Amino acid sequence: MNARIPFKVGITGGIGSGKSIVCRMFVLLGVPVYDSDAEARRLMSSDPALAEAIRERFGTASYRGGVPDRKYLAAQVFGNPSALAALNGMVHPAVTADFRRWAAGCTADYVLVESAVLFESGLNREVDAVVTVSAPEELRAARAAARDHASAEEIRARMRSQMDDAGREALADYVVVNDGRHLLWEQVLRLDEIFRHGRP
Repeated sequence: MNARIPFKVGITGGIGSGKSIVCRMFVLLGVPVYDSDAEARRLMSSDPALAEAIRERFGTASYRGGVPDRKYLAAQVFGNPSALAALNGMVHPAVTADFRRWAAGCTADYVLVESAVLFESGLNREVDAVVTVSAPEELRAARAAARDHASAEEIRARMRSQMDDAGREALADYVVVNDGRHLLWEQVLRLDEIFRHGRP
């Protein structure tokens, strides 16, 4: 394990904000990025304790051939806040522990963790600074609809289920504006300089 754990930055943003694009820009600068959504999916398949906890709560039908049945699980938690809280209460701690191990093994000056639910999951408590990516609601909705081939109603419902931009901005240390007018690279390079050398 490294004697020096890198500076840790959380990056968040609502659906259609463009946080994944911003993260890819950091990757091009050589910054390691932990994708919490992708890692959560991996852990649900590879972590025996997590898989057993999910099966115990949601039944054996929650897994097929050792792989989570996402449609089944989605149906179990849709419109059921207590079931969703139970699933998140299993997955989020596993992701947090995995992120800690991953960050401790990195040798970069700083690392990023990407999460749409950074604050809701408690991952914000694991980082030294938080960046949120914001964009006008109409633009976010249009981007998400084009990307996910979903209806406007579906996108709006997903947006309503998330913290709004104002809430994230109030809690974040830095805001990246992705509205098509402000240059993303300029904002990313400025943050890279801060995290590599300035460190708030």
